[in-house]
Amino acid sequence: MNSNSGFYVSGGLLLLACLLKLPAFMRNRGRDWLLSSICALLLIGSGVLLTAAPSSIVFINRVTGVANFAAAFIYILLTSFSGASIVLVLNWRGGPDPDQTRLLSRITIAVYGTCCLVIAGLFWLGTADVEQIHTFDAYYATTPFIREMIVLYVLAHAAASLITSRLCWRWSHEVYGTLRTGLRVVAVGYLMHWAGYDLAVMGAVAARWAGANADFLIDFARATTGPSAVLVSTGFIIPLLGPRGEEAVRYWRLAPLARAVRPVQGAPSPVTLPLPWWKPNLQLRLTQRQTYISDRIVACRGHFDTRIRDEARAAALAAKATEEAAAVIAEAAMIAAGVELHRSANGSPPLPPPLAAPARVTFHGDLAHISRALRSPIVKNVRRRTRMETATV
Repeated sequence: MNSNSGFYVSGGLLLLACLLKLPAFMRNRGRDWLLSSICALLLIGSGVLLTAAPSSIVFINRVTGVANFAAAFIYILLTSFSGASIVLVLNWRGGPDPDQTRLLSRITIAVYGTCCLVIAGLFWLGTADVEQIHTFDAYYATTPFIREMIVLYVLAHAAASLITSRLCWRWSHEVYGTLRTGLRVVAVGYLMHWAGYDLAVMGAVAARWAGANADFLIDFARATTGPSAVLVSTGFIIPLLGPRGEEAVRYWRLAPLARAVRPVQGAPSPVTLPLPWWKPNLQLRLTQRQTYISDRIVACRGHFDTRIRDEARAAALAAKATEEAAAVIAEAAMIAAGVELHRSANGSPPLPPPLAAPARVTFHGDLAHISRALRSPIVKNVRRRTRMETATV
């Protein structure tokens, strides 16, 4: 992977994430501060990475006809990204007073917007006639006005990185699930911004002030830009995709149980709505699968035999399974045997009901756990034995 690819791949991922949120942003027309903040952060972040690639820097300088114009443009984008980060966390966490959150957001936008204007002004006042693609910060570390521009953008970025990382890490102790995971990924990403980029750039600049050369720190800073940006964007996306991911995993885990109860006849089948591939609606598909399974379990409940459940539970306990795991294996065994008995009864005179079949059986295990338990050797033996017994009737 060349020096451009890392920036383009990372920037493309952020841009793709922004495009995925764009329809929701258009529907809200900017009324949702949180959604607007997410879109702004992803769009600006992708702009930073796409323009920071060496070939992009050369292209921007050639098109504008101004040596190092790309440097000032990237620093303005990076400062905007810093402000957008704080605004996003403020609106993401919210608070008891929405007006106060909006006020803090406006103050942050004003402060970082002013920084962007000052950066543009300092670049205009300074002299940077020699194009520097890789080591602009170190090369112009002692140049009047350009020096102040570099210090300003680094300090603004460092402050935002530390503030955002601290806010996210503290908030992660108050929440659970995918939100906690996402917040901690964001906190690590911004900490990498600070430690990997800001400290490295300031180290290289300070070395030039001291008459030394530590330009290798600039290369190190550039190398951490892409991974840290991807970490930050991933952290923000995880809570948004968390519920969908959980639905997808549950839908997949229920597949063995759906196949196991497929032979049951006489149960209604839910209407499968046509869904486009780009909008799968996992929640609807999951509901359809759970309804499909539940209806077939109800249809064959008259063939459930608690003796099979008790025997399977005893066998699981004897195999050193926990009480919870043994209970789930026992319920899976009873369902598997009930399906076989129900299938054998279709199209032939009804079999006498099992002696120990109660009028109503209650399942305590989750359907996904029962589905997984179908792979147990105990359940497979019960199913095979029941199939052999029904074949001889």
